[in-house]
Amino acid sequence: MKTDKAAALEMARSLIGAKWRHLGRKPWAIDCIGIVIVSLKAGGVFMQDRTDYGREPWNDGLEHDLHLHFGDPLPIDERQSGDIVLMKDEMQPAPGHVGIITEIDSVIHSYSQTGVVEHGIDDEWLRRMVCVYRPDWSAD
Repeated sequence: MKTDKAAALEMARSLIGAKWRHLGRKPWAIDCIGIVIVSLKAGGVFMQDRTDYGREPWNDGLEHDLHLHFGDPLPIDERQSGDIVLMKDEMQPAPGHVGIITEIDSVIHSYSQTGVVEHGIDDEWLRRMVCVYRPDWSAD
């Protein structure tokens, strides 16, 4: 199946404004990994969904699952549009948040304080970004 990064990014942008909801997969209520799963599916990239994770995703294998789906991570300075970015809040013991790089300097994610947003990557957000995972946008 041919993949379509533009369709995935269009889906992600269509979710802007949705409320954050733990385990959400609906256009009006979605969490950070939900955006990734729903958007990748719209672009023809399969990622197995899990709904058995708690509010501390680092304990439930988020980073492990990303590695299984996409292979080895890439450094954040190699990010490209369509990459999945893994992030760590300074209050978390390990990375526990994801988003989709839309342009080299912007990201879409669902955050409990704001819901789904797209914003620029400033120094503060760059410090939170650990690595990126690259879906295979060239699959046939």
